Amino acid sequence: MRTMDVILCIVGAALAAFTVSMVVIYCVTGGIPDTLCTCVFAALGGECGVMGWIKTTKERMRERQYELEDKQNENIATEVEQP
Repeated sequence: MRTMDVILCIVGAALAAFTVSMVVIYCVTGGIPDTLCTCVFAALGGECGVMGWIKTTKERMRERQYELEDKQNENIATEVEQP
């Protein structure tokens, strides 16, 4: 497994555990700490957003590298074809 996959599993497990604990708190007390819920969802959502940004940046860099390699191969092929 890659690092981002592990982080996504941890985020999912943390979100599931948090949701279950908030349901239990609601059943016992009749209310939940709204600020805590907002902060947890913001933090986990922010983490996933940053990981998405990192992933798209890596993909763009990889595509750019392939484009440069293709141009080099094209230039080499045209040089070989010219007598």
